[in-house]
Formats: sequence, C-alpha cells, structure tokens
Amino acid sequence: MTDPDLYFAAPGSLPTAARAWLAPVLAAWPQGDAPTARPVSVEHFLAVLETEGDGPRRGVALLVLAPDESTATIDRLVEALQKRQLAGLILMDRPSEWRFFQRHGVIFGGRDMAPAAAAAMLFALRERQGTICLLAREIELADRCQGGMRREMDRLHEELHLAANIQREFTSSPIPVLAGLEIGVLFRPVNFVSGDIFDVRDLGDGRAAFFIADAVGHGVPAALLTMVLTNSLITGDGVSEFSPADVLARLNRKMCASCFGSGRFATAAYGVIDSRSRTVTVAGAGHPMPVVLGRSGVREIETSGPLLGVFGEAEFDQATFALEPDDTLLLYTDGLETLFPWKQRGGPKATRGEFLNSLVNGDAVSPRLLDELQTLLDAQSGSLHQADDVTALCIAKAA
Repeated sequence: MTDPDLYFAAPGSLPTAARAWLAPVLAAWPQGDAPTARPVSVEHFLAVLETEGDGPRRGVALLVLAPDESTATIDRLVEALQKRQLAGLILMDRPSEWRFFQRHGVIFGGRDMAPAAAAAMLFALRERQGTICLLAREIELADRCQGGMRREMDRLHEELHLAANIQREFTSSPIPVLAGLEIGVLFRPVNFVSGDIFDVRDLGDGRAAFFIADAVGHGVPAALLTMVLTNSLITGDGVSEFSPADVLARLNRKMCASCFGSGRFATAAYGVIDSRSRTVTVAGAGHPMPVVLGRSGVREIETSGPLLGVFGEAEFDQATFALEPDDTLLLYTDGLETLFPWKQRGGPKATRGEFLNSLVNGDAVSPRLLDELQTLLDAQSGSLHQADDVTALCIAKAA
C-alpha cells in the first residue's frame, strides 16, 4: 500500500476509534498541517507489515490496542515495527509492563494519554523518520558495495593463490640430495607471491649449482621479475660449461634486454660447490655477501658486481674457497638485514659477523642455524606483517 504520513490502527469500529483517538491527535498537532492518516484494523496493519518486503517507511504509526489484546499480537507488532524501522506510539492498558521493549522508535503509552502529548510524540517521531529512511538507504548501498568488494577480494585472493602456486612451480625446484652435503632453505614471502627466488641444481660428478636472487620491490611486479630471472638462468647440462661470473653476466644481459627502460633490477648470487672437496666458487651481483660460519668465527666472501638489469656489459668477479668440515656457507636476501639490524640479543649493537656467530656459538651446523633464524623470525614484533621477503640458503657438510 502507498505510505501515508500517519498509520492509524485500532480494534472494533474504525470510525468510532478515529473519532475517539485520531481526530483529537490531529487537532492537537503541534506544528504545520496535520498529516494525512489511514485508519486500518490492527490485524490488517500487522498483515501488511509482515507480508511486504523489508525496509523503512516514511510515516509513523498510532496504534490503539484492545484491553484484552493478546501478548503474542503485541510481540508481533513490536517486532514488525522494529524490523521495518517504522516509529510508532502504541496506546494500551498497563503500558508500564512493556516499557522494557520501548526502543528503536516504538513508544508505549496509556489509552488515556492526552491528545496533545500523543501528537507531540508522533510529531517528533515523524520528523526523525526522514533521517532514518536516508540512513537505511545509505546502509543498503554500503552493504551492496561491501558485497561487491568482498567478491572482488575473494577473486583476487584466489588469483594470488594460483599465482603463488605457479611461481613455486616455475622458480623453485626440489633441493637435490648430494652425498656429503646438507642443504637447507628458509623461505618467508611477505605476500602470496615473492620477489625472492632460490634454486639448487645437481650438476653431476658430485657438484651442485646454487642460486639466490632478490627482485626489487614486493608483490606481483617483483614476482613477475623472478619469472624473468628463472627463464633467463642457464640450467641443465649447459650450466657446467660456464663459470659463476659468466652465468651472472649472461643473466644480466638477458635482463637488460627484457626489462629495458622499466627500472626493474635484482640482486643475485650464483655459485658451484664440489661435494667431495667442498670447494666453492661464487659470484655476486649487488647481493649481500655470502658468509662462512665456523668454529674459527665468521668470514665474509667478497663478491663484487653491479645489480642485474642495469648495465648490459657489466662484468662480475668470483671468489673460490674451501669449506672446512665444520663450516657452513650462508647466503641470504636483504630481508634478513631489514628484520635483524645485527643486534646481539640482550647486548649492544653488534657487527653482522658477531650477530651471526652468536646464533650458533661456534656450532655452525646448517639445520641448527636455519632453526635459530626461524625462531627469531617468529619472535619478532609484527612477524605476521614483515617488511620484506626473507630467504636464506645454508650449505654444510652432512652430519
């Protein structure tokens, strides 16, 4: 039915009820013209509220209940008014028994309430009803927008999960098992996809190639750059034909050709280890220097070289050294430096070497080192929202 300014519902004869209650209220209306009213029976009014759709109404309601009105009917009236966000004044016997339910614009009063008081209450409720309708429309619009945003976020969430799986499949091969070596990896992306990648390949004859890289930035752009790195990296049998410095030089030229003018670059370290002699040859491209941890302390392996993807004809140096039986080779991305500013636990600021040495206390076994780093990562304040991707690669003699 079309919304009037004032609903009037009463039992029995509507003309008689209108003369007894509605007419005096309209005559006492406090300001402006009295509202248009529609008299209906209580049963009809309740049926309309319960069968029509949800949503607030513009007008207000004046309801007069019979002295013997059932509690169930009163409950239904109050629930229907509040559900439709329709303000109303209910006149009844013993209104104090229902004052507990007097909220959300539903007011209880006695059947003997003065018409001027009833008119003032209905006038105030009618004035607020326009604001209620406006807020209800805005809430409905906000709910629709929220639903659309939720569906869009769910779609993006699913796509990022798929992107993460694809990135893992194309950039991270299983760690090979080599006699005499123990190789471990700690990999903690910030988001679904990562700007860090690592790769360990069995070259045969007891040799393994290892690669770790960090693309600039985070999220999807950095992850796409890792795909370029992986696609450009020379793998398989052919890798044994090139030194680590040559591999980085070829990778750099490929990146410069693929990412020309994009401002995208990456840091990387690539090396080869012989499991029998534990001889390591490694080259770096703007990457944090590899470190060797052992009973004699911590030493850095100097690998000078520019960032990948900046200078197409750049040259890279490489270093060759041997791991002692108790040594562990550690390579990591700069996310580790961001999380740990090289401070000893409970002590003053320390150098990087002192910090790393404090983690193993001279017992530099690869699994123990990664376990300690993982524990410290979990203990960091805000560890669920870390600032950067974190990757660490450890190589040591097998226990």
